[in-house]
Amino acid sequence: MDSRLFACVLLATITGAGCTGNAEMGNAQERSGDEGARSAVAAEAPPSGPVNQEMVQRGAQLFQSKGCIGCHTIGKGRLTGPDLSGVTERRDYTWIMAMVINPDSMLKNDATARKLLAEYMTPMMNVGVTREEARAIYEYLRQ
Repeated sequence: MDSRLFACVLLATITGAGCTGNAEMGNAQERSGDEGARSAVAAEAPPSGPVNQEMVQRGAQLFQSKGCIGCHTIGKGRLTGPDLSGVTERRDYTWIMAMVINPDSMLKNDATARKLLAEYMTPMMNVGVTREEARAIYEYLRQ
């Protein structure tokens, strides 16, 4: 087993933190997906305008405390999961929110999530991120 994969699995086992099943979250702008997982946020308008710095701070804290850093970097290359630099340009708001809030459903029903799982071989775990927490993480990724 790859040492990074082992470290991520160990981290997930000990802390309940998540790892993702995809790297770069793909370059294609595929929008197919699980309507059930997406419907919870579909009515929300994607954020626009200036980045909310308070939410960025909260998102950075959540990115660490929820264990995202065990599998992802932002601008430092691939780990067990993808480097999330630029993910808000590659994926739409609804897809990112659904993947963060309900990765189980997305991995079962979304073609893009399944492709990423096939590439990274480690499923993103559901660590109980709320909609508000996901929104803060999104703002952190958007900065």
